[in-house]
Amino acid sequence: MKTTIKLIAALFFVNFAMGQGSFGDIQGQLFENPEKETPAMFAKVWVERGGSNYGAMTDESGRFKINSIPTGVYVLKVSYNTDSLSQTILAKVVTDGIENLGRINFYEVVNELDEFTVTEYVDPLISFDFGQNRISAIDIEQSAVKMDLKALILSNNSDIKIDADGQMMIRGSRGNDLIHYIDGVKMNEVQSIPSSAIGGVTVYSSAIPAKYGDTTGGVIIMETKSYYDLWRAAKIKESAANF
Repeated sequence: MKTTIKLIAALFFVNFAMGQGSFGDIQGQLFENPEKETPAMFAKVWVERGGSNYGAMTDESGRFKINSIPTGVYVLKVSYNTDSLSQTILAKVVTDGIENLGRINFYEVVNELDEFTVTEYVDPLISFDFGQNRISAIDIEQSAVKMDLKALILSNNSDIKIDADGQMMIRGSRGNDLIHYIDGVKMNEVQSIPSSAIGGVTVYSSAIPAKYGDTTGGVIIMETKSYYDLWRAAKIKESAANF
């Protein structure tokens, strides 16, 4: 009986974690080729994560938006007039963010060997997410304090301080007013996680989305790297090395 209860509790926790996970969106506009302004209408656009696909269809203007994608780096897939996209485009999905890929030319010019080109993801110089600070996996890897998660967050956000009890606080609020999430699961405090396992950190110091509840102390959201993220990163490096 106890084993059954533990199994039910474990399944409930897994379902809760999956339901409360971190998600973002991908959007862009698809054109037939770079020489003309002809939109690629009603093309299928999607990304893959394990056995799941997240997709959308372009409209009359070639615009698309794929909603509620788990955070991570993806390879964009496009099918138009029974053809597939010849170039590899990376899209980075972050918590509550919209990855805008801008203009995509379906029939892009490729080299004579018919190998695909890789469009590498680059963090934008200007962020339009007000009240929000993102720390990417690349930032973490290059940080001198990456072994200390609290120091890492402090070094990237001047609004956060440490109180006398060692708790993090934002703009003078009490330490226990700061909400922490790891992969969508609420925690009492910032947990110690190896920096190599962190996919990204998002800090809300203001303009906090309503879904995180009523708090005046801010929100810290941590995303860990999944098996799919590691597998995809290895495949991307392999493709780039063979190009």
